[in-house]
Amino acid sequence: MKNISVAKNICELRKAKGVTQEQLANAINISFQAVSKWENGVSVPDTIILPRIAEYFNVSIDYLLCGEHIIYDNIYETVFDKVMEDKPQMAKDSYEEALRMFSAAHHGISRGNMKHTDGWTRDEPTHISNENGVSLMSGRGFGAIVTRDFFSNIKKVDVERFGNFFGHLTSRNILVLSAVVSMSGISYSELKEKTGFDDDTLRATLDDLINFSLLFEKESKHKALGLSYEIPLRFHTTVCLLLAVMQMQILTDKGISCCMGYGDYPINFDNQY
Repeated sequence: MKNISVAKNICELRKAKGVTQEQLANAINISFQAVSKWENGVSVPDTIILPRIAEYFNVSIDYLLCGEHIIYDNIYETVFDKVMEDKPQMAKDSYEEALRMFSAAHHGISRGNMKHTDGWTRDEPTHISNENGVSLMSGRGFGAIVTRDFFSNIKKVDVERFGNFFGHLTSRNILVLSAVVSMSGISYSELKEKTGFDDDTLRATLDDLINFSLLFEKESKHKALGLSYEIPLRFHTTVCLLLAVMQMQILTDKGISCCMGYGDYPINFDNQY
């Protein structure tokens, strides 16, 4: 029964899309004879081919097999299953699949903001901004969706806390922090090699970062390496996101595609500590 169901579903999807068996075969890089055998119920697609067929027709694999989309209790399960199709967890392919799905969401809420059908694979970023939120998408793999509520309650104490953080992000400090992020337990000599700083410059930069708790120094697990450096956990995520945002800014230096204007942000400054 499943063979008949798959055959019927592929045939119906192909006709609805208005393509021939040969066009379908070319699109998913298989032989014309294979498609003919599927639709006649002689054989069924290999499991490796199913994701390509589903993507071509913009349906789920469940739809190909059963003729209907399986309904999940929440969107998390749906997204998880899609991202994990034929991919090991945490693999690069999993992240790329997640970005494709993010790209589709970005494209959908902007009503066609992206200029290319392959969306995130392009380098040109796109930007959405209206009274409901902000969304940014880059072909290099940067994606962010932020609701306006995120901006609505800025506390003075938080501004002062991060003012201290950002106030010490000189170009030298950022370069050192980037090098520390790049290698777990990086040593002084490795930092010197990566940054290209002389001893006086590197030592002064490290002392500044350590003095303001943006970096800490400890004995390396490998005694021969001497001292090693790490970013405190409370700032590690901030540094990683900062570097990604810097790269996003470089991509947008010549302007950015925006379909909805910028608008006013509902920032309510809270002076209470």
